[in-house]
Amino acid sequence: MKKKPNILFLFSDQHSVRAMGNCADTPVETPSLDRLAAGGMRFDNAYCQNPLCVPSRASLLTGKYCRTTGIYDNRHILPANGPTLARAIGSAGYRTALVGKTHFNGEQFQGFQERPYGDLYGQAHQPDPARHANESGLGDILGDAGPSGIPLAMTQTEICVSEAAKWLQGHAGRPGDAPFFLAVHFDKPHFPINPPRRFFERFAGRVELPDYDPDWLSHAPAFVRKAAAASGTAHHRGDDAVNARALAAYYGCVEWVDDAVGRLLDVIDYLGLFEDTIVIYASDHGEMAARRGLWQKTVFYEDSARVPLIIRWPGVAEAGCRTNALAGLIDLYPTLCAAAGVTPSDGLEGCDLTPVIAGGEAPDRDLFCESAVLKQPDHAGCMLRRGDWKYCLYLDGCEELYNLADDPDEWNDLSRAPGEAALKADLRAATEAFFRPEGFAARYAATPRMPFEKHFYPYSNQFITGNGVVFDARP
Repeated sequence: MKKKPNILFLFSDQHSVRAMGNCADTPVETPSLDRLAAGGMRFDNAYCQNPLCVPSRASLLTGKYCRTTGIYDNRHILPANGPTLARAIGSAGYRTALVGKTHFNGEQFQGFQERPYGDLYGQAHQPDPARHANESGLGDILGDAGPSGIPLAMTQTEICVSEAAKWLQGHAGRPGDAPFFLAVHFDKPHFPINPPRRFFERFAGRVELPDYDPDWLSHAPAFVRKAAAASGTAHHRGDDAVNARALAAYYGCVEWVDDAVGRLLDVIDYLGLFEDTIVIYASDHGEMAARRGLWQKTVFYEDSARVPLIIRWPGVAEAGCRTNALAGLIDLYPTLCAAAGVTPSDGLEGCDLTPVIAGGEAPDRDLFCESAVLKQPDHAGCMLRRGDWKYCLYLDGCEELYNLADDPDEWNDLSRAPGEAALKADLRAATEAFFRPEGFAARYAATPRMPFEKHFYPYSNQFITGNGVVFDARP
């Protein structure tokens, strides 16, 4: 019987596809991710299923769209004890563990057998600079960007590396040959945008802000305008100095994550596990990163909804290949079940990517992404990607249509172009059938919510000792 592969899932938060070493118009260098891609497959058209942390992660974990989970907000709660990727993999005899951020609300393991470190109570992003007593939130997202004030060894990124390395060492030293599924969830490059000084200084004073028409937002759909206003960054719009400093810090955070990824790849290699281990890198959603003058996510522009996805699968993926196949985070559940030799639960809405990874033809498919403006469910919508076309439909009836082959930066909305009327009608019908906009409000309201957001908890993360004691990881 062929040995089942180990799985190492490296997951970052809010990583723009433009901030990658393979992207021509960025100063960012990502040698570790490039190294990973050189040994596997890079997906150039991968999308999250919701450009917001909790909904995106719930879709990945359950293999289902938000329309099915009902999770659209960062306070929505995923029910306990339901079918999850971690439970499916664990049922196949795997040791499963998760280190770092989950942004689970309610039940905190969701099928993972071990969680040595992470946001068991807290909001999973260290305030930087540290909060004072009785403060909540994460400060001024752009105004506070700059070098970290937290001792390096106490930062979440470094703790994720050290805890994951320790877990892998322990696994290698255990008797038996059970395979592992280790998920390492970094909190960066999500704000607070505060990398170690050496990463910040690589870019400080050396970045150029993207060009855009400063009047474009006044003509954008109401959903986009509401999302921009709710981003926590609107008061800095047009302040080039603040935006440039924040972009330098963001790039520094990306390179910090890349450095962390490289160190974990070294651990896998050193322990002799590399050829027996599938390694995946992805992010829960993107980041506008000053494109169009916007920051944050929740919108359907490529910078927000498209995500990095790299899969190194020894013996299956041809080294150094790229694919234009449409892929979603929702596809990781059935794909990893196939790798683990386990039959997934019924009702999965993603696709097994194994045939694509093995070099087969990319299937024709419609891929969807849903979103609601944070805390404003009256403003919501759904994106459909089909071939080169991207179509967006919002609750107020507003539409957008882009041909990404001709217009990759999405400046030419063709939703009113007479020549595309038939295509638009077809895409609208498919989107309405999927999204069921008339039922959105009921789906949103029916999902249980936490009474407070996680950032109200005074400390971001916790450790769990071997005897089950939980204690805060400060700051």
